[in-house]
Amino acid sequence: MVLIPHNSINFLLVALFMVIAPWASASTAKEITWDDLIEEAWVKEVQAEMAVLGRLGFLQDGTEAANKAMEKLRQKWDAAPIVTKYLNQRIRIPGYVVPLDASRDKRREFLLVPYFGACIHSPPPPANQIILVQPEPNSKVSRMPESMETIWVEGELLGVRSTTSQGVTGYSLRATTIRPYE
Repeated sequence: MVLIPHNSINFLLVALFMVIAPWASASTAKEITWDDLIEEAWVKEVQAEMAVLGRLGFLQDGTEAANKAMEKLRQKWDAAPIVTKYLNQRIRIPGYVVPLDASRDKRREFLLVPYFGACIHSPPPPANQIILVQPEPNSKVSRMPESMETIWVEGELLGVRSTTSQGVTGYSLRATTIRPYE
């Protein structure tokens, strides 16, 4: 029988933890897509309304009737329901960065959106397709991503609706890891 001194056992346990911990944390995040964050029934409802708006194609931009139709659609998109399946869970999702300010701070909040140009061009996507990313103080961020850069974000997904300068969000994400999309 080999006897290991008490302090050696502690050393071995710490070393084992250091080897296992990064692997364990990497495997706990569920990789999801943007489609996972949108209810199918809501999509069908919006498609039906868009078909009606399509029949209103004779409306001229800037007219009162066109403005009312767009306002109705904007209200529906801002109130888009969220999917609760992944709330309070660690997820991993790719997307495009939309800065909320000119700061280069690694801890600044930004929006994550599903397609290039979203929130930069009008109108922004529905609230259930915009995530407010809030980097955790100890998050792994080598540098702050640039506007419209494609990245992977990992962290805890929350159902928090926020109104920002770029659009209404349906989710927030406490980011622990932000990496370039590869």
